[in-house]
Amino acid sequence: MGDVILSLAELAQQKRGAIYYPLDNIRFGEASVNKASLDKASQELDSDLLLLSLLPKAATGTTALEWNWQQVFALIDCLADELAAQGVSCQQGLALIGKNSLSQLLLYLAGLSLGARLMVINPQFPAEKTARILSQNQLDFYCSAMPLPVFEAQADKAQSRYLSNQGLASAVSEIISAEYDKNYQRVTPRLWQQALTMTLTSGSGGEPKAVVHDLAAHWQNALGVNEFLAFDSSKSWLLSLPLYHVSGQGIVWRWLSAAAELHFSGIDFYRSIGRATHVSLVPTQLQRYLAYLEQASKIQKSAVEHQLAATEAVLLGGAPIDPTLCTQAQAAGLSTFSGYGMTEMASTVFVCQNDRKQPQVRLLRGRELCIREQEIWLRGAGLAQGYWRDGKIVPLLNPEGWYQTKDRGQWHNGNLTVLGRLDNQFISGGENIQPEEIERVLQQYSEIEQAVVLPWVDAEFGYRPVAMVKFKQPFSAQLVGKVRLWLQDKLERFKQPIAYYPLPLEAGLQQMKVARRSLLQALQQLQHQAKDNQ
Repeated sequence: MGDVILSLAELAQQKRGAIYYPLDNIRFGEASVNKASLDKASQELDSDLLLLSLLPKAATGTTALEWNWQQVFALIDCLADELAAQGVSCQQGLALIGKNSLSQLLLYLAGLSLGARLMVINPQFPAEKTARILSQNQLDFYCSAMPLPVFEAQADKAQSRYLSNQGLASAVSEIISAEYDKNYQRVTPRLWQQALTMTLTSGSGGEPKAVVHDLAAHWQNALGVNEFLAFDSSKSWLLSLPLYHVSGQGIVWRWLSAAAELHFSGIDFYRSIGRATHVSLVPTQLQRYLAYLEQASKIQKSAVEHQLAATEAVLLGGAPIDPTLCTQAQAAGLSTFSGYGMTEMASTVFVCQNDRKQPQVRLLRGRELCIREQEIWLRGAGLAQGYWRDGKIVPLLNPEGWYQTKDRGQWHNGNLTVLGRLDNQFISGGENIQPEEIERVLQQYSEIEQAVVLPWVDAEFGYRPVAMVKFKQPFSAQLVGKVRLWLQDKLERFKQPIAYYPLPLEAGLQQMKVARRSLLQALQQLQHQAKDNQ
Protein backbone atom coordinates (compact mmCIF):
# COMPACT_ATOMS: atom_id res chain seq x y z
CA MET A 1 0.00 0.00 0.00
CA GLY A 2 2.93 2.33 0.65
CA ASP A 3 3.85 2.29 -3.05
CA VAL A 4 0.30 3.28 -3.98
CA ILE A 5 0.28 6.24 -1.56
CA LEU A 6 3.68 7.42 -2.82
CA SER A 7 2.62 7.12 -6.46
CA LEU A 8 -0.56 9.14 -5.86
CA ALA A 9 1.43 11.83 -4.05
CA GLU A 10 3.88 12.06 -6.95
CA LEU A 11 1.03 12.22 -9.46
CA ALA A 12 -0.45 15.22 -7.68
CA GLN A 13 2.69 17.24 -8.50
CA GLN A 14 2.78 16.52 -12.22
CA LYS A 15 1.70 18.94 -14.95
CA ARG A 16 1.28 16.36 -17.71
CA GLY A 17 -2.14 15.77 -19.24
CA ALA A 18 -4.52 13.71 -17.08
CA ILE A 19 -8.08 14.19 -18.39
CA TYR A 20 -9.51 14.89 -21.83
CA TYR A 21 -13.20 15.83 -21.89
CA PRO A 22 -14.66 16.71 -25.33
CA LEU A 23 -17.10 19.60 -25.21
CA ASP A 24 -19.00 18.85 -28.42
CA ASN A 25 -22.18 18.36 -26.39
CA ILE A 26 -22.05 21.75 -24.65
CA ARG A 27 -24.04 24.65 -26.06
CA PHE A 28 -22.01 27.65 -24.96
CA GLY A 29 -24.42 30.18 -26.40
CA GLU A 30 -27.37 28.90 -24.39
CA ALA A 31 -25.73 28.67 -20.97
CA SER A 32 -24.98 31.46 -18.56
CA VAL A 33 -22.88 30.87 -15.49
CA ASN A 34 -24.11 32.41 -12.26
CA LYS A 35 -24.56 31.27 -8.65
CA ALA A 36 -28.12 30.03 -9.15
CA SER A 37 -27.23 28.03 -12.26
CA LEU A 38 -24.13 26.56 -10.62
CA ASP A 39 -26.17 25.51 -7.58
CA LYS A 40 -28.61 23.76 -9.92
CA ALA A 41 -25.72 22.13 -11.76
CA SER A 42 -24.13 20.91 -8.53
CA GLN A 43 -27.41 19.35 -7.37
CA GLU A 44 -27.59 17.38 -10.61
CA LEU A 45 -24.00 16.14 -10.11
CA ASP A 46 -23.01 17.02 -13.68
CA SER A 47 -24.22 19.37 -16.36
CA ASP A 48 -23.13 21.66 -19.17
CA LEU A 49 -23.21 24.56 -16.71
CA LEU A 50 -20.87 22.90 -14.26
CA LEU A 51 -18.43 22.05 -17.04
CA LEU A 52 -18.55 25.64 -18.22
CA SER A 53 -17.57 26.77 -14.72
CA LEU A 54 -14.42 24.66 -15.00
CA LEU A 55 -13.18 26.52 -18.06
CA PRO A 56 -11.10 29.70 -18.00
CA LYS A 57 -13.17 32.59 -19.40
CA ALA A 58 -10.81 32.96 -22.36
CA ALA A 59 -11.24 29.33 -23.35
CA THR A 60 -14.96 29.24 -24.17
CA GLY A 61 -14.16 28.54 -27.81
CA THR A 62 -12.19 25.40 -27.03
CA THR A 63 -13.32 21.93 -28.15
CA ALA A 64 -12.24 20.03 -25.04
CA LEU A 65 -11.59 20.42 -21.34
CA GLU A 66 -8.01 19.27 -20.67
CA TRP A 67 -6.61 18.99 -17.15
CA ASN A 68 -3.17 18.12 -15.88
CA TRP A 69 -2.58 16.05 -12.76
CA GLN A 70 -2.08 19.05 -10.47
CA GLN A 71 -5.48 20.40 -11.47
CA VAL A 72 -7.16 17.01 -11.02
CA PHE A 73 -5.77 16.50 -7.53
CA ALA A 74 -6.53 20.10 -6.56
CA LEU A 75 -10.20 19.42 -7.33
CA ILE A 76 -10.07 16.04 -5.55
CA ASP A 77 -8.69 17.75 -2.44
CA CYS A 78 -11.27 20.52 -2.65
CA LEU A 79 -14.14 18.05 -2.99
CA ALA A 80 -12.74 15.89 -0.17
CA ASP A 81 -12.86 18.90 2.14
CA GLU A 82 -16.41 19.61 0.98
CA LEU A 83 -17.48 16.00 1.67
CA ALA A 84 -15.82 16.15 5.10
CA ALA A 85 -17.65 19.39 5.86
CA GLN A 86 -20.92 17.55 5.17
CA GLY A 87 -19.97 14.78 7.61
CA VAL A 88 -18.15 12.12 5.59
CA SER A 89 -15.18 10.66 7.47
CA CYS A 90 -12.84 7.68 7.47
CA GLN A 91 -14.48 4.23 7.27
CA GLN A 92 -17.96 5.65 6.83
CA GLY A 93 -20.04 4.42 3.91
CA LEU A 94 -20.56 6.73 0.92
CA ALA A 95 -22.66 5.85 -2.13
CA LEU A 96 -22.59 7.62 -5.50
CA ILE A 97 -25.74 7.04 -7.53
CA GLY A 98 -25.40 8.08 -11.14
CA LYS A 99 -23.94 7.49 -14.56
CA ASN A 100 -20.35 8.23 -15.56
CA SER A 101 -19.51 11.90 -15.37
CA LEU A 102 -16.59 14.14 -14.56
CA SER A 103 -18.17 14.96 -11.21
CA GLN A 104 -18.74 11.33 -10.32
CA LEU A 105 -15.12 10.43 -11.06
CA LEU A 106 -13.84 13.28 -8.89
CA LEU A 107 -16.25 12.43 -6.04
CA TYR A 108 -15.19 8.76 -6.29
CA LEU A 109 -11.54 9.71 -5.77
CA ALA A 110 -12.32 12.41 -3.20
CA GLY A 111 -14.32 9.95 -1.07
CA LEU A 112 -11.57 7.35 -1.23
CA SER A 113 -8.96 9.95 -0.27
CA LEU A 114 -10.93 10.45 2.98
CA GLY A 115 -10.65 6.73 3.76
CA ALA A 116 -14.36 6.08 3.16
CA ARG A 117 -16.07 2.84 2.16
CA LEU A 118 -17.31 3.82 -1.27
CA MET A 119 -19.93 2.24 -3.52
CA VAL A 120 -21.16 3.38 -6.94
CA ILE A 121 -24.77 2.35 -7.64
CA ASN A 122 -26.52 1.93 -10.97
CA PRO A 123 -28.97 4.84 -11.36
CA GLN A 124 -31.34 2.55 -13.27
CA PHE A 125 -32.10 0.54 -10.14
CA PRO A 126 -35.62 1.10 -8.77
CA ALA A 127 -35.58 3.55 -5.86
CA GLU A 128 -36.74 0.91 -3.36
CA LYS A 129 -33.94 -1.46 -4.38
CA THR A 130 -31.40 1.35 -4.03
CA ALA A 131 -32.73 2.19 -0.56
CA ARG A 132 -32.42 -1.47 0.42
CA ILE A 133 -28.81 -1.60 -0.83
CA LEU A 134 -27.94 1.52 1.19
CA SER A 135 -29.41 -0.01 4.35
CA GLN A 136 -27.95 -3.52 3.90
CA ASN A 137 -24.45 -2.16 3.35
CA GLN A 138 -24.46 0.44 6.13
CA LEU A 139 -23.88 3.32 3.72
CA ASP A 140 -24.08 6.45 5.85
CA PHE A 141 -24.29 8.98 2.99
CA TYR A 142 -25.36 9.03 -0.62
CA CYS A 143 -25.02 11.48 -3.50
CA SER A 144 -27.64 11.43 -6.25
CA ALA A 145 -29.60 13.80 -8.45
CA MET A 146 -32.59 13.63 -6.07
CA PRO A 147 -33.15 12.35 -2.52
CA LEU A 148 -34.74 8.91 -2.25
CA PRO A 149 -38.23 8.49 -0.78
CA VAL A 150 -38.55 6.72 2.58
CA PHE A 151 -40.06 3.27 2.03
CA GLU A 152 -42.19 1.53 4.62
CA ALA A 153 -39.96 -1.55 4.66
CA GLN A 154 -36.96 0.65 5.55
CA ALA A 155 -38.74 3.09 7.89
CA ASP A 156 -37.54 1.40 11.09
CA LYS A 157 -33.90 1.19 9.95
CA ALA A 158 -31.10 3.74 10.03
CA GLN A 159 -31.48 6.07 7.08
CA SER A 160 -28.60 7.10 4.83
CA ARG A 161 -28.12 10.84 4.71
CA TYR A 162 -28.62 12.60 1.39
CA LEU A 163 -25.72 14.88 0.51
CA SER A 164 -26.72 18.10 -1.19
CA ASN A 165 -24.11 19.00 -3.77
CA GLN A 166 -24.66 22.75 -3.64
CA GLY A 167 -21.22 22.96 -2.05
CA LEU A 168 -19.75 21.50 -5.22
CA ALA A 169 -20.30 24.76 -7.10
CA SER A 170 -18.59 26.85 -4.43
CA ALA A 171 -15.74 24.34 -4.27
CA VAL A 172 -15.27 24.64 -8.01
CA SER A 173 -15.51 28.42 -7.86
CA GLU A 174 -12.74 28.51 -5.26
CA ILE A 175 -10.44 26.58 -7.56
CA ILE A 176 -11.37 28.77 -10.53
CA SER A 177 -10.71 31.95 -8.56
CA ALA A 178 -7.20 30.64 -7.90
CA GLU A 179 -6.88 30.05 -11.67
CA TYR A 180 -6.87 26.34 -10.74
CA ASP A 181 -3.18 25.93 -11.52
CA LYS A 182 -1.98 26.46 -7.96
CA ASN A 183 -2.01 23.80 -5.28
CA TYR A 184 -5.17 23.84 -3.21
CA GLN A 185 -4.39 23.77 0.49
CA ARG A 186 -6.28 20.73 1.72
CA VAL A 187 -7.61 20.76 5.28
CA THR A 188 -8.51 17.10 5.84
CA PRO A 189 -5.85 14.35 6.04
CA ARG A 190 -5.33 12.03 3.09
CA LEU A 191 -6.28 8.50 4.17
CA TRP A 192 -6.06 6.50 0.95
CA GLN A 193 -4.67 3.55 2.93
CA GLN A 194 -7.94 3.26 4.88
CA ALA A 195 -10.22 3.41 1.84
CA LEU A 196 -12.33 0.50 0.61
CA THR A 197 -14.43 0.08 -2.52
CA MET A 198 -17.67 -1.89 -2.39
CA THR A 199 -18.71 -3.20 -5.80
CA LEU A 200 -22.03 -4.95 -6.32
CA THR A 201 -22.14 -8.37 -7.93
CA SER A 202 -24.99 -10.84 -8.40
CA GLY A 203 -25.91 -12.89 -5.35
CA SER A 204 -27.32 -16.42 -5.28
CA GLY A 205 -30.33 -15.20 -3.30
CA GLY A 206 -31.26 -12.56 -5.85
CA GLU A 207 -29.89 -9.58 -3.91
CA PRO A 208 -26.53 -8.19 -5.09
CA LYS A 209 -23.53 -8.75 -2.83
CA ALA A 210 -20.94 -6.05 -2.12
CA VAL A 211 -17.37 -7.14 -2.89
CA VAL A 212 -14.81 -5.27 -0.78
CA HIS A 213 -11.37 -4.26 -2.11
CA ASP A 214 -8.66 -2.04 -0.73
CA LEU A 215 -6.86 0.29 -3.14
CA ALA A 216 -3.77 -1.93 -3.30
CA ALA A 217 -5.86 -4.70 -4.89
CA HIS A 218 -7.15 -2.34 -7.61
CA TRP A 219 -3.62 -1.05 -8.18
CA GLN A 220 -2.08 -4.53 -8.47
CA ASN A 221 -4.77 -5.64 -10.91
CA ALA A 222 -4.14 -2.54 -13.04
CA LEU A 223 -0.37 -3.08 -13.17
CA GLY A 224 -0.81 -6.53 -14.72
CA VAL A 225 -3.18 -5.25 -17.42
CA ASN A 226 -0.96 -2.25 -18.17
CA GLU A 227 2.08 -4.47 -18.59
CA PHE A 228 0.43 -6.84 -21.09
CA LEU A 229 -1.27 -4.11 -23.13
CA ALA A 230 1.76 -1.75 -23.11
CA PHE A 231 -0.28 0.98 -21.43
CA ASP A 232 1.99 3.71 -20.05
CA SER A 233 2.11 7.45 -19.39
CA SER A 234 2.18 8.25 -23.10
CA LYS A 235 -1.17 6.48 -23.71
CA SER A 236 -4.86 7.17 -23.12
CA TRP A 237 -7.85 5.03 -22.10
CA LEU A 238 -11.50 5.83 -22.87
CA LEU A 239 -13.82 5.64 -19.84
CA SER A 240 -16.29 3.54 -21.83
CA LEU A 241 -17.75 1.40 -19.02
CA PRO A 242 -19.71 2.49 -15.91
CA LEU A 243 -18.03 2.95 -12.54
CA TYR A 244 -20.72 0.85 -10.86
CA HIS A 245 -19.09 -2.14 -12.60
CA VAL A 246 -15.63 -3.29 -11.58
CA SER A 247 -14.61 -3.07 -15.25
CA GLY A 248 -15.22 0.70 -15.21
CA GLN A 249 -13.25 1.10 -12.00
CA GLY A 250 -10.49 -1.00 -13.59
CA ILE A 251 -10.07 1.68 -16.26
CA VAL A 252 -9.67 4.35 -13.58
CA TRP A 253 -6.95 2.43 -11.74
CA ARG A 254 -5.05 1.67 -14.97
CA TRP A 255 -5.13 5.39 -15.71
CA LEU A 256 -3.84 6.27 -12.24
CA SER A 257 -1.17 3.56 -12.00
CA ALA A 258 0.19 4.38 -15.48
CA ALA A 259 -0.05 8.18 -14.98
CA ALA A 260 -1.71 8.19 -18.40
CA GLU A 261 -4.60 10.24 -19.82
CA LEU A 262 -8.27 9.41 -19.24
CA HIS A 263 -10.68 10.23 -22.05
CA PHE A 264 -14.40 10.86 -21.69
CA SER A 265 -16.82 10.29 -24.53
CA GLY A 266 -18.43 13.10 -26.45
CA ILE A 267 -21.83 12.99 -28.13
CA ASP A 268 -20.52 10.53 -30.74
CA PHE A 269 -19.33 7.59 -28.62
CA TYR A 270 -17.86 5.71 -31.56
CA ARG A 271 -15.88 8.72 -32.71
CA SER A 272 -14.48 8.98 -29.16
CA ILE A 273 -13.15 5.42 -29.43
CA GLY A 274 -10.78 6.51 -32.18
CA ARG A 275 -9.25 9.29 -30.08
CA ALA A 276 -7.89 6.96 -27.36
CA THR A 277 -5.04 4.45 -27.64
CA HIS A 278 -6.87 1.92 -25.44
CA VAL A 279 -10.54 1.15 -25.01
CA SER A 280 -12.65 -1.45 -23.16
CA LEU A 281 -15.76 -2.69 -24.97
CA VAL A 282 -18.37 -5.40 -24.66
CA PRO A 283 -18.84 -7.44 -27.88
CA THR A 284 -22.05 -5.61 -28.84
CA GLN A 285 -20.21 -2.27 -28.72
CA LEU A 286 -17.44 -3.64 -30.96
CA GLN A 287 -20.02 -4.99 -33.39
CA ARG A 288 -21.65 -1.56 -33.60
CA TYR A 289 -18.28 0.19 -33.88
CA LEU A 290 -17.37 -1.96 -36.90
CA ALA A 291 -20.72 -1.09 -38.50
CA TYR A 292 -20.01 2.59 -37.74
CA LEU A 293 -16.60 2.35 -39.45
CA GLU A 294 -18.09 0.55 -42.44
CA GLN A 295 -20.71 3.26 -42.87
CA ALA A 296 -18.10 5.99 -42.49
CA SER A 297 -15.84 4.37 -45.11
CA LYS A 298 -18.62 4.68 -47.68
CA ILE A 299 -18.52 8.43 -47.15
CA GLN A 300 -14.76 8.99 -46.82
CA LYS A 301 -12.20 6.21 -46.54
CA SER A 302 -9.43 8.52 -45.30
CA ALA A 303 -11.62 9.54 -42.36
CA VAL A 304 -11.80 5.90 -41.20
CA GLU A 305 -8.05 5.49 -41.52
CA HIS A 306 -7.60 8.58 -39.37
CA GLN A 307 -10.19 7.24 -36.90
CA LEU A 308 -8.20 4.02 -36.44
CA ALA A 309 -4.78 5.65 -36.27
CA ALA A 310 -4.72 6.22 -32.49
CA THR A 311 -6.31 2.95 -31.35
CA GLU A 312 -3.72 0.39 -30.26
CA ALA A 313 -5.76 -2.07 -28.20
CA VAL A 314 -9.41 -2.99 -27.69
CA LEU A 315 -10.00 -5.06 -24.53
CA LEU A 316 -13.18 -7.14 -24.78
CA GLY A 317 -15.14 -8.74 -21.96
CA GLY A 318 -18.48 -9.00 -20.21
CA ALA A 319 -20.03 -11.55 -22.60
CA PRO A 320 -19.09 -14.50 -24.86
CA ILE A 321 -16.96 -13.30 -27.76
CA ASP A 322 -17.58 -14.59 -31.27
CA PRO A 323 -14.23 -15.38 -33.00
CA THR A 324 -15.74 -14.12 -36.26
CA LEU A 325 -16.20 -10.70 -34.68
CA CYS A 326 -12.52 -10.61 -33.70
CA THR A 327 -11.54 -11.60 -37.25
CA GLN A 328 -13.66 -8.78 -38.65
CA ALA A 329 -12.04 -6.33 -36.23
CA GLN A 330 -8.56 -7.48 -37.24
CA ALA A 331 -9.48 -7.04 -40.91
CA ALA A 332 -10.56 -3.48 -40.07
CA GLY A 333 -7.17 -2.77 -38.51
CA LEU A 334 -8.05 -3.20 -34.82
CA SER A 335 -6.01 -5.25 -32.34
CA THR A 336 -8.46 -6.93 -29.97
CA PHE A 337 -7.83 -8.74 -26.71
CA SER A 338 -10.27 -11.00 -24.87
CA GLY A 339 -10.20 -10.61 -21.11
CA TYR A 340 -11.43 -12.99 -18.42
CA GLY A 341 -12.03 -11.49 -15.02
CA MET A 342 -14.55 -10.87 -12.28
CA THR A 343 -15.53 -8.47 -9.54
CA GLU A 344 -13.85 -10.55 -6.84
CA MET A 345 -10.46 -10.17 -8.58
CA ALA A 346 -10.85 -6.38 -9.21
CA SER A 347 -11.38 -7.01 -12.95
CA THR A 348 -9.12 -8.73 -15.49
CA VAL A 349 -7.20 -11.91 -14.65
CA PHE A 350 -6.37 -13.51 -18.00
CA VAL A 351 -5.92 -11.93 -21.44
CA CYS A 352 -5.72 -13.44 -24.91
CA GLN A 353 -4.71 -11.46 -27.99
CA ASN A 354 -7.09 -12.26 -30.84
CA ASP A 355 -4.49 -12.65 -33.59
CA ARG A 356 -4.75 -15.78 -35.74
CA LYS A 357 -1.10 -15.58 -36.83
CA GLN A 358 0.54 -14.61 -33.54
CA PRO A 359 -1.88 -15.22 -30.66
CA GLN A 360 -0.61 -14.25 -27.23
CA VAL A 361 -2.14 -15.48 -23.99
CA ARG A 362 -1.21 -14.64 -20.46
CA LEU A 363 -2.29 -15.13 -16.90
CA LEU A 364 -1.52 -11.60 -15.77
CA ARG A 365 1.24 -10.78 -13.33
CA GLY A 366 0.58 -11.78 -9.74
CA ARG A 367 -2.46 -13.97 -10.46
CA GLU A 368 -2.65 -17.70 -9.76
CA LEU A 369 -5.11 -20.10 -11.39
CA CYS A 370 -5.92 -23.79 -11.11
CA ILE A 371 -8.76 -26.05 -12.28
CA ARG A 372 -10.41 -28.37 -9.73
CA GLU A 373 -13.17 -30.67 -10.98
CA GLN A 374 -13.66 -28.38 -14.00
CA GLU A 375 -14.05 -25.30 -11.78
CA ILE A 376 -11.71 -22.31 -12.09
CA TRP A 377 -10.04 -21.35 -8.81
CA LEU A 378 -8.16 -18.05 -8.41
CA ARG A 379 -6.00 -16.11 -5.98
CA GLY A 380 -3.30 -13.44 -6.03
CA ALA A 381 -3.17 -9.85 -7.30
CA GLY A 382 -6.50 -8.06 -7.15
CA LEU A 383 -8.23 -10.51 -4.81
CA ALA A 384 -10.96 -8.95 -2.68
CA GLN A 385 -10.88 -8.89 1.09
CA GLY A 386 -14.31 -10.49 1.08
CA TYR A 387 -18.04 -9.74 0.96
CA TRP A 388 -19.69 -7.09 3.12
CA ARG A 389 -22.31 -8.72 5.32
CA ASP A 390 -24.02 -7.31 8.43
CA GLY A 391 -21.37 -4.65 8.90
CA LYS A 392 -18.41 -7.01 8.56
CA ILE A 393 -16.13 -8.34 5.83
CA VAL A 394 -16.67 -12.08 5.29
CA PRO A 395 -13.64 -13.75 3.62
CA LEU A 396 -14.30 -15.45 0.28
CA LEU A 397 -11.45 -17.99 0.26
CA ASN A 398 -12.05 -21.72 0.70
CA PRO A 399 -10.08 -23.77 3.30
CA GLU A 400 -7.33 -24.31 0.71
CA GLY A 401 -6.81 -20.56 0.26
CA TRP A 402 -8.45 -20.17 -3.18
CA TYR A 403 -11.48 -18.31 -4.49
CA GLN A 404 -13.88 -20.74 -6.19
CA THR A 405 -15.35 -18.86 -9.15
CA LYS A 406 -18.19 -21.26 -10.12
CA ASP A 407 -16.92 -20.91 -13.70
CA ARG A 408 -16.31 -24.09 -15.71
CA GLY A 409 -13.00 -24.03 -17.50
CA GLN A 410 -10.12 -25.88 -19.13
CA TRP A 411 -6.42 -25.01 -18.77
CA HIS A 412 -4.17 -26.40 -21.47
CA ASN A 413 -0.66 -25.31 -22.47
CA GLY A 414 -1.05 -21.98 -20.72
CA ASN A 415 -4.38 -21.21 -22.39
CA LEU A 416 -7.68 -20.82 -20.56
CA THR A 417 -11.03 -21.80 -22.06
CA VAL A 418 -14.07 -20.65 -20.09
CA LEU A 419 -16.96 -23.02 -20.75
CA GLY A 420 -19.67 -21.26 -18.75
CA ARG A 421 -21.13 -20.97 -15.27
CA LEU A 422 -21.57 -24.08 -13.18
CA ASP A 423 -24.74 -22.55 -11.74
CA ASN A 424 -26.18 -21.93 -15.24
CA GLN A 425 -25.90 -25.55 -16.31
CA PHE A 426 -29.09 -27.66 -16.41
CA ILE A 427 -30.01 -31.23 -17.36
CA SER A 428 -32.37 -32.05 -20.22
CA GLY A 429 -33.33 -35.69 -20.65
CA GLY A 430 -30.15 -36.79 -18.87
CA GLU A 431 -27.89 -34.52 -20.98
CA ASN A 432 -25.91 -31.64 -19.47
CA ILE A 433 -26.63 -28.35 -21.20
CA GLN A 434 -24.35 -25.34 -20.83
CA PRO A 435 -26.35 -22.27 -22.00
CA GLU A 436 -23.22 -20.32 -22.96
CA GLU A 437 -22.29 -22.96 -25.55
CA ILE A 438 -25.63 -22.49 -27.35
CA GLU A 439 -25.39 -18.71 -27.03
CA ARG A 440 -21.98 -18.66 -28.70
CA VAL A 441 -23.39 -20.54 -31.70
CA LEU A 442 -26.54 -18.40 -31.94
CA GLN A 443 -24.49 -15.20 -31.92
CA GLN A 444 -22.64 -16.37 -35.00
CA TYR A 445 -25.86 -15.93 -36.98
CA SER A 446 -25.56 -12.71 -38.95
CA GLU A 447 -28.91 -11.21 -37.84
CA ILE A 448 -28.55 -11.89 -34.09
CA GLU A 449 -27.04 -9.17 -31.93
CA GLN A 450 -27.39 -10.95 -28.58
CA ALA A 451 -28.83 -14.25 -27.33
CA VAL A 452 -29.55 -15.68 -23.88
CA VAL A 453 -30.47 -19.35 -23.37
CA LEU A 454 -32.57 -20.37 -20.36
CA PRO A 455 -34.15 -23.60 -19.03
CA TRP A 456 -37.88 -24.16 -19.69
CA VAL A 457 -39.57 -26.62 -17.32
CA ASP A 458 -40.68 -29.72 -19.23
CA ALA A 459 -42.68 -32.69 -17.85
CA GLU A 460 -40.85 -35.23 -20.03
CA PHE A 461 -37.26 -33.96 -20.14
CA GLY A 462 -37.05 -31.99 -16.89
CA TYR A 463 -35.88 -28.88 -18.74
CA ARG A 464 -35.61 -27.80 -22.38
CA PRO A 465 -33.57 -24.86 -23.73
CA VAL A 466 -35.35 -21.72 -24.92
CA ALA A 467 -33.70 -18.58 -26.30
CA MET A 468 -34.30 -14.88 -25.79
CA VAL A 469 -32.78 -13.00 -28.70
CA LYS A 470 -32.13 -9.45 -29.85
CA PHE A 471 -32.19 -9.30 -33.66
CA LYS A 472 -30.64 -6.47 -35.65
CA GLN A 473 -34.14 -6.06 -37.10
CA PRO A 474 -37.50 -6.16 -35.26
CA PHE A 475 -38.28 -9.57 -33.75
CA SER A 476 -40.47 -11.70 -36.04
CA ALA A 477 -41.60 -15.30 -36.58
CA GLN A 478 -39.95 -15.21 -40.00
CA LEU A 479 -36.52 -14.44 -38.50
CA VAL A 480 -37.01 -17.17 -35.89
CA GLY A 481 -37.76 -19.64 -38.67
CA LYS A 482 -34.54 -18.73 -40.45
CA VAL A 483 -32.54 -19.22 -37.24
CA ARG A 484 -34.10 -22.66 -36.71
CA LEU A 485 -33.09 -23.76 -40.21
CA TRP A 486 -29.58 -22.35 -39.87
CA LEU A 487 -29.07 -24.03 -36.50
CA GLN A 488 -29.99 -27.56 -37.61
CA ASP A 489 -26.45 -28.64 -38.48
CA LYS A 490 -24.71 -26.46 -35.89
CA LEU A 491 -25.87 -28.09 -32.64
CA GLU A 492 -27.08 -31.45 -31.39
CA ARG A 493 -30.86 -31.64 -31.52
CA PHE A 494 -31.34 -31.63 -27.74
CA LYS A 495 -29.37 -28.35 -27.51
CA GLN A 496 -31.49 -26.54 -30.09
CA PRO A 497 -33.95 -24.12 -28.43
CA ILE A 498 -37.57 -25.23 -28.55
CA ALA A 499 -38.86 -21.62 -28.47
CA TYR A 500 -37.65 -18.07 -29.08
CA TYR A 501 -38.70 -14.84 -27.36
CA PRO A 502 -37.62 -11.17 -27.70
CA LEU A 503 -34.82 -10.18 -25.31
CA PRO A 504 -35.99 -7.28 -23.11
CA LEU A 505 -33.69 -4.33 -23.70
CA GLU A 506 -33.31 -3.47 -20.01
CA ALA A 507 -32.01 -6.98 -19.22
CA GLY A 508 -29.71 -7.30 -22.20
CA LEU A 509 -27.71 -4.73 -24.10
CA GLN A 510 -27.73 -2.08 -21.39
CA GLN A 511 -26.00 -4.36 -18.92
CA MET A 512 -22.36 -5.43 -18.68
CA LYS A 513 -23.60 -8.91 -17.81
CA VAL A 514 -26.98 -10.36 -18.66
CA ALA A 515 -29.43 -10.42 -15.75
CA ARG A 516 -30.31 -14.11 -16.10
CA ARG A 517 -32.34 -14.23 -12.90
CA SER A 518 -34.77 -11.53 -14.02
CA LEU A 519 -35.01 -13.08 -17.48
CA LEU A 520 -35.76 -16.45 -15.91
CA GLN A 521 -38.57 -14.87 -13.88
CA ALA A 522 -40.00 -13.34 -17.06
CA LEU A 523 -39.77 -16.72 -18.77
CA GLN A 524 -41.60 -18.42 -15.89
CA GLN A 525 -44.42 -15.90 -16.24
CA LEU A 526 -44.66 -16.73 -19.95
CA GLN A 527 -44.78 -20.39 -19.05
CA HIS A 528 -47.64 -19.85 -16.59
CA GLN A 529 -49.52 -17.81 -19.20
CA ALA A 530 -49.08 -20.63 -21.73
CA LYS A 531 -50.59 -23.11 -19.25
CA ASP A 532 -53.51 -20.80 -18.50
CA ASN A 533 -54.28 -20.48 -22.20
CA GLN A 534 -54.35 -24.24 -22.79
